[in-house]
Amino acid sequence: MFGSGRTIPATGSDTRNFIPAGWKLEEQLSSDLNGDGTADYVLKLIEDKPAKASDEVNDRARALVILLQDANGKLSRAAIADKLLQCTGCGGAFYGVVDAPANVKIENNVIVVEQDHGSREVSDVTFRFRYDPASQRFMLIGFDYAERDRANGKAAAESTNYLTGVRKTNGKASTVPKARIFMDDVDYEKFEEAAVKRLGLG
Repeated sequence: MFGSGRTIPATGSDTRNFIPAGWKLEEQLSSDLNGDGTADYVLKLIEDKPAKASDEVNDRARALVILLQDANGKLSRAAIADKLLQCTGCGGAFYGVVDAPANVKIENNVIVVEQDHGSREVSDVTFRFRYDPASQRFMLIGFDYAERDRANGKAAAESTNYLTGVRKTNGKASTVPKARIFMDDVDYEKFEEAAVKRLGLG
């Protein structure tokens, strides 16, 4: 299991302070995420677990840690998401023994997570998070799910905007309750399962 708030400090002076034992940095991004004029950090962490054999899938968990920096250089932990990113062995036959990706980028101060997996039927998911000043946390503002059959080309998709409460399912718009969902609480598998059920794919 990934370290909880008891093992990852609330504050620190270096990004390395927020990487718990048994984990290592896979990728680090930087941008002003809360609009205070200083650079903040997105740490994509991965289990520090060596492969046992070259022909085996080295299944390692991932986690995302968000750090906000003040004008004095002090770093504060703003989010820990240990169920948001898929593991390296979660790509299915689509990736085989190759590490499944969990792509993280920053666009206009929005943290975007993109990942896919499957075999004949491939699922693509995208999560978007933005800093919420009221709660001082990172809130889910959008979730996209798409599934395509690589054999016959059939596809289904939905896109939900949690700020407007609008969901588009295969291009048709509907209204859903506006929700305040924080990055720490997002479980990508549960979001996928719910989308599959809504689209009648499961």
